[in-house]
Formats: sequence, C-alpha cells, structure tokens
Amino acid sequence: MGEVHFEPTFVDPVEIKDWFTENSGGLSSAKLKSPGDTAVYKDGVVQLTTQGQYRAESLAWSLGDPIDVSETEIRLIDHLPVDNRTGGLAAKQKVFAALTADNQLKLGTVTEKKSLLTGKVKVTSKIHDLPSAEGLDSPKFILVGGLGHTVLAADATGKLARYDIRDTSDVQIAEQVDLLPNSDAKLTACDWILGRETLFCGDSEGGCSGWFQIRLEDRTDDAFADRESSDGFTLVEAHVFPAGPGAVTSFGASSRSRMFLVGYDTGRCSLFHMTSEKHVADIDLPESGAVELARIAPRDNGLLLEAGDQIAHYALSPGFPDITLASLFLPVWYEGYAEPLNMWQSSSSKIEDELKFSLYPLLSGTFKATFYSMLFGAPLALLAAIYTSEFSTRRTRTVVKPAIEMMASLPSVVLGFLAALVFAPIVEKIVPSCLAAVFIVPFVVVLGSYFWQLLPRSVDLRLRPYRLLFLMPVLATGIYATYLMGPTIEAWLFLGNIKYWLVHPEEGSGIGGWLLILLPASALAMFALDGYGLGQFWRGRIAKMSRGTFSILTLIKFLGLSLLALSLALLIGGLFDLAGWDPRGSYIGEYDQRNSMIVGFVMGFAVIPIIYTIADDALSTVPAHLRSASLGCGATPWQTALRIVIPTAMSGLFSAMMIGLGRVAGETMIVLMAGGNTPIEDWNLFNGFRTLSTNIAIELPEAVQGSSHYRVLFLSALVLFLLTFMINTVAEVVRLYFRRRAYQL
Repeated sequence: MGEVHFEPTFVDPVEIKDWFTENSGGLSSAKLKSPGDTAVYKDGVVQLTTQGQYRAESLAWSLGDPIDVSETEIRLIDHLPVDNRTGGLAAKQKVFAALTADNQLKLGTVTEKKSLLTGKVKVTSKIHDLPSAEGLDSPKFILVGGLGHTVLAADATGKLARYDIRDTSDVQIAEQVDLLPNSDAKLTACDWILGRETLFCGDSEGGCSGWFQIRLEDRTDDAFADRESSDGFTLVEAHVFPAGPGAVTSFGASSRSRMFLVGYDTGRCSLFHMTSEKHVADIDLPESGAVELARIAPRDNGLLLEAGDQIAHYALSPGFPDITLASLFLPVWYEGYAEPLNMWQSSSSKIEDELKFSLYPLLSGTFKATFYSMLFGAPLALLAAIYTSEFSTRRTRTVVKPAIEMMASLPSVVLGFLAALVFAPIVEKIVPSCLAAVFIVPFVVVLGSYFWQLLPRSVDLRLRPYRLLFLMPVLATGIYATYLMGPTIEAWLFLGNIKYWLVHPEEGSGIGGWLLILLPASALAMFALDGYGLGQFWRGRIAKMSRGTFSILTLIKFLGLSLLALSLALLIGGLFDLAGWDPRGSYIGEYDQRNSMIVGFVMGFAVIPIIYTIADDALSTVPAHLRSASLGCGATPWQTALRIVIPTAMSGLFSAMMIGLGRVAGETMIVLMAGGNTPIEDWNLFNGFRTLSTNIAIELPEAVQGSSHYRVLFLSALVLFLLTFMINTVAEVVRLYFRRRAYQL
C-alpha cells in the first residue's frame, strides 16, 4: 500500500525565470502576472499566490511493501483513509476491502506503528475472508464505511449486503437491503459523499437517492418493523432526488461540502446538495455521448466533465445550496438520525459533519420565552395597575407607582445574573413549594380579603387606608404555608421526589402534572360561574341580608368554589390519566436548573414596569364622570372597575400588553444567562431554550463572514423584526377596535 499526493514547494522567483527562459523562452513565465495565474513547471505546475510567492505543486507518492491479498486477480478495491480513523499516538491503521476474480470478498487491515525511541516503522497486515451473502450476485461496488466499522457490497440489481467489521475476527453480515425496491432498473453508480456516512445510489432509469444508517430502536413507529439487523442499525433511504433524463453514468462528490455531481448518458450533468435536496444546476454538453467522468473542484469553484472525446471545465459559484426555505422551517433528515428533525447546530469539529440551520427551534424558544414571561408578568402588572388606579389612596399611589417604575432601571444583565446564580439554585431545592406558591399564595391573599369583610363597618372604615400594610403579614403567611406544604405535596403527587417523577413516566400517576396544568383553567371557570351563574341568583338575596351574614356567606361561597375548582382539576386529570395520557414528556419533563420557569419569573419581573406604567396611565385617563355615574347607580368599586373602567381603557391596556410582548420577544441577556441556551423545540416548563435574539448575540461574533451561518444569522434577525412588526400591527388593529367600542360608551 502507498500514498499519492500533491507536494507543494515555494520556488525562488529567479529560479522560476531562469527555468522558463531555458525551457520555453520565457513565454510561460510571462503568464504569471496576477495572483492565481498558473503555468506548467517541471513535473507539475506553478502558481502565483496572493502574497507574490511562486508555489509549485508536483505529484508525489510513496509505496510500501506489497501485501499478499489473494492468489487471483483483484477486480474491485476500496480503502479507508487514515484521516477517517482515530488511532493511538504512534499507530496508523488502514482498512481496505477487495473483491477477487473468484468472487471472494477480502478485508484487510494494515497497521503502521512507529517507535518513539528508534523512529522505525513496523508494518503488520491481516487479511480476512468475508462471508458470502445469499442472493448477492457478483458485486459491482465495494465500499468501506467512514468509521471503519462497515463494508458494503452491492451488485447490479441493487442488492446490498452490509458487513459489520468491528470485530475482524468474527465478521458478520449485519443486514441485506434492496437499494432499488419495486424497480427493474440497474444500479449504475454507488459511492460515498463527504464523510463516508451517506451513500449515493444512481440507477439506469436516472433515479438518484441517498442512504445512511440509523439505529432501529430510535424509531418510534413501525416503518422498519420488518428490518432485521445483527448490530441494531439499518440502512434507510433518506433522500430522493428528481429522476434524470437518462441512466446515471458518473458521479462525483465534493471534498468540502455535501454537494455531488451526477452525469447521465444523454450528456447532461446535474448538481445537487444531499442534505437540503436542492437541485443546484444542470449542464448539457453539446453533441456528446454519456458523461464518463464528473468531478467537483476541491474548492467547489469548478466542474470537470468528460464525455466521449470532450473534456470540459466550468467555473462554479453554487451560492448556498445548504440553505432553503424548507431546510429553515421544515424537518430535515440529517445523517444518523432516525427521522427528519428541526435542529440548530451551527458548528462542528470536522468538515464532514452536517451543519443544521433550522430556525424552528429558535422560533419555538422565542415563543416559549414570551409565553411563560407574559404568563407571570402580565397578570401582576395589570392587576397592580387596576389596584393603584381604582382602589388605593392617593398617598399609596404616590409611593407604589414610582417604586414599580424604578424596577425598569435594573439592567437585564443583573437580572440574568441573579436568575442564573441566585434564584435557580434555590428553586432547584424547593421545586414543589415554588409550584404550589403559584396557587396557594393568591388563595391565601384572597381568603384574607374575605376575612377583612368580617370586620365591623366602623373598624373597616378606620383601617381601610392601611389595607396594604395588613396585606404584608397575610402574604408572608401564604409564602410560609407554601414552604411547609411543599414536601407534603411532593410526597402525595410526585412519589416523594419530583425530579425522579418527571423522568420516569412509567412510575406513579400523571395526576400531579395534570393538576398543575388544569388548575388555572378550572379556577377561571369557577370565576366565570360566580360572575355569570351564581351572580344572578346571589343578587336577588343580598338586599335582605345583614353585612355580617353577607360576609360569612361570601366566605363560604369562595371556599366552596375553590374546593370545586380543585375537584374539577383532579377529576379531569384523573380521567386523562385513566385514558393513558401523561403530561410528562410534553408540557413537563426532565428538570434543568436553568429553565423556562426561572426565565418566566425573572423576565416577567423585568416587563412588569412597562406594562404597569402604560396600563395605569390608560386607566387614569378614563373620565371621572363614568365612575361617578356607576357608583351613583349602586355599583361597587370592583363592579365599576370591571364593567366600566376596564372596557373604556381596553385599547390602552392592550397596547401595554403588546409593548410588553415586544420587550420580552427581544430580550437577550436574561435568556442568555438563565435560559439554558439549548436550541430545543418542546414546551417543557422545566427545561431551557434558545431564542432568536440570544442566538444572534452568541454566534454572530464567531460566524465566518459571508458563510451560510453568517447569512442565516442575519436572516434570523430579519425574522425577529418581522415577528415584532406583525405583533405591533395586530396590536394597532385591536387597539383601534377597542377604541371605537370605548367611544360608544
């Protein structure tokens, strides 16, 4: 075995001039005027570089001792380059497969071991016979896989045998596959593309396809249930390309990208990209026969074609064939994966790896961050605005409003720092308590307000200006109760360990997860029932009740509706669990320290001042005579706020929501530091994500200018702009609608 390569050397300009003067009268040296110019020089060529140097390249080779493979002629052979294998510090191993004249498949391994002390190279070789595959005629193609674990043998009918050669002492046929199912065509081309993991197949009817191995156990459907494989892998047809005008006669793969060139017997050549399945270009050679040779230049800047007695060279500028609208927004079947996926992976350690530029995970992360942040921040901001505008005293408002507005001065990087290094580790230790706090703390606060109504009228009027102060111990009681109840809730609903429960859906019940999801909806249902169902029944009996009786009955009603909401959520969750529906693995899943819950809390905290300020200003602009008229008709302050003030100020409230939404969608530092920075597309509350804005901030400084990666990042910035533009447009349309309704009042 040996190596053949081009050996570059730099030549002195004087030597160049003298040689050309002696051999060609100086004519060839005159061509070397600008960088990139080449000329024939000695046994090779010489090129003028951009630095003004003369670089000569000549063919060089080194041959080792011959290896005895077979007593008969070798008809086919393929080898795995050393660069494709990982070896020891002083060892190099070469793998080759050969087909002899007597149809015997041979596997050879050649190991070169260099002594670190003496520098001598010791070469050892081993030859193994591969077993014959049933139904496989005389193989026409022999190929060695990229990791040196696989040998493929295929005949003209498309029958392929895949050998598992990881253990060379016990080589087995892993599986047999038909590359041309349901077709009478013949296999005319079969070779690897870059990386030796994806197999190109071309047939006599012009069909082209790409095949690679997947792990059978990773498939969740029964598409390959009939496949049998000794190593757990199977070869699948992942990419299918448009049929050509004739039989495939030649094939050439790029050495730096996943493009490949296909030649047909009609004189046409087609250029494709394997991953994106993009048809890049067609070339028709005039008055020629079958294309016998098709090659792509090493820099992807040219094509070399041979057809009949013609040899043609074409300049090539393929652009960015790896990027299409489909590859950006639809699932793509990447090499080695069991099914098409949306994935973002913009860097790799080797040029052979596929780069993955799907924007879908980034859009999903942006929507996820927006949803959870608004879910936490918007209700608090709006309710705070309603309180300070409609219920608080002027003195309280002058303190609360500036304090909330001062929250906007906190830098987002500080909030992200606190979220990642302070809040996240604390929350990780008390996850059940934090989840319970979302429900228990509001329940305790509202319960305290009902107990406040039990106070005598005189005491109520005297203490009313200090209600906010009395709220503080109630709030502290709710937080402390949540802290105490957390372990009990974890023991009842989550097997005593919520992190274990989340990653083992086969154990325990999913009712706890459904309760977490359904309880807010059931609480809203009870609120609607109280307002539109029980309200009609309640109003006719209020006039006959005393203040004390009314307060006690409303307290009982609240407790009953709360119990009913909890029972409804448990009932529906139990039915879902009996039906086999488990929220684990979808809306909730494995817990990561930096997750959506942390980001939602901190980013909601950051957006509260914006929403609150605009909403409070909108509520304050409602004319006072509307409030006076409502109160004069006997409505309570809450009824006035709910039925008169809020509908009138709805356009301003909606504008506040949309501005907060835009603020959240474009947030970078909080998500970057506390969001986990993982481009995934699920809606699990307990794991992280990556948004469009954070992805731009992270990767743009490292992207190669002008590359596909660089351009996709700018495209993602445009997508973010269009997203916020659409949000603002919808907000303006809805704002005008609510404004017209307000005028009708």
